[in-house]
Amino acid sequence: MKLTTQVEEARTLLEESIERLDEQDVKIQALPDDTPDEEREFHGGLFAKYQEDVSRRRETLERLIAIQKARETIPPLEDDGGEGDSGDGDVARRVRVAVGQEPATYRANNNDKVSFFGDLVAARKGDPVAAERLARHQQETRDVTTADPGAGVFVPPVYLADMWADLPREGRPFADAVPKMPLPDTGMTITVPRVTTGTTTAIQASENAAASETDIDGTLLSVGVRTIAGQNDVSLQALERTMPGMDFLIFQDLRADYDEQIDTQLLQGSGASGQHLGIDTVVGINTVTYTDASPTAAEFVPKIYDAIQQIAAGRFRRADAIVIHPRRAAWLASNLSSTFPLFQLGVLQQAAGSQQAGFVDNFAGLRVIIDANISTEIGASTDEDQVFVVRLADLFLLEGPLRVRVFEDVLSGTLQVRLQVVAYSAFISGRQPEAIARIRGTGLKAPTF
Repeated sequence: MKLTTQVEEARTLLEESIERLDEQDVKIQALPDDTPDEEREFHGGLFAKYQEDVSRRRETLERLIAIQKARETIPPLEDDGGEGDSGDGDVARRVRVAVGQEPATYRANNNDKVSFFGDLVAARKGDPVAAERLARHQQETRDVTTADPGAGVFVPPVYLADMWADLPREGRPFADAVPKMPLPDTGMTITVPRVTTGTTTAIQASENAAASETDIDGTLLSVGVRTIAGQNDVSLQALERTMPGMDFLIFQDLRADYDEQIDTQLLQGSGASGQHLGIDTVVGINTVTYTDASPTAAEFVPKIYDAIQQIAAGRFRRADAIVIHPRRAAWLASNLSSTFPLFQLGVLQQAAGSQQAGFVDNFAGLRVIIDANISTEIGASTDEDQVFVVRLADLFLLEGPLRVRVFEDVLSGTLQVRLQVVAYSAFISGRQPEAIARIRGTGLKAPTF
């Protein structure tokens, strides 16, 4: 059987789901014996979610294959031999239904000049052909259930997603590294229980003596579901006469800015006025101060180790990542000790970490996340950056899909169309404040090379 593009895409999605399931199983098997029950439950929940994804995508693939087989068995139209049937009429009756490679409705190399955004506008005007293309597109992305065609809300086509990474924006390095959980379909608040008073055990002084007893107590951590949205007003002429180029330009830029916004929020959001509570503003985190008028990497290294040990001493678990601005990562990689490089290059063993492509990529055995969304306007001189040491397993991002909306009536008087993107998310950052350490001070002013 010759598979259609839809079947091939469904097969790829299934294989990716199975790979995620296998990776999650490896993580579960690698958990140490002293892993807390809540962490095991979290990883078990992710495994169950990935298992559901595998089942759903397998069903989708089997359904598409069944449809494909049914199409291939459609018999050709027979010539009824009636009089007057000649020329084009004979050809029409002899047309055989042939199924070959079926391209996606909306794609980058679209010779039909159909536009995703243009069809959103045309469908609202009552264009049945545009509405049919949108419906077919929704069928192609049927695994995503958040779209509402009746309200003009659609999940963007895959080819647009493929092009997002090409924009000159920082993106979302930290947000991509944070563990993910599914965002509930309803509600504007996520509630997480936190233990504040633990139970106790003690040596029994003698036989029949009372056992140690302390009642467990806790509190509820409430995390708000935040909305990140953006829009762009474009003339109807530009939308209709520059297709599909305008689709690429607008949606790429909106998506790229969304990525920067959510990443920045997770790093240093205030937690107020609709913002996420970023790791920089969580109450009770560890803080290390590096004060130095003439900073060097050799003098800064102990501060990283101080942050690492504070997490281990307060959270009783090890840190697993360092989040650092590119300028600081390059500065560290450029420094030398008195006799050998501080950061390993090649097979050199006398080093505190390693570098790659001019940046530190491993520090004290911890993963380094280079993120330009870290502010460089901190401190009295407003030119300092900061470094975070974290245990990623204690942070969770619940993020819904980025959706597209189109409005024509609001700007119809000037022949403009409003294109809008919106997504909901929640960030659980304050669950374990001891799992976060922040390094800041005059030693982290703008570096010189």
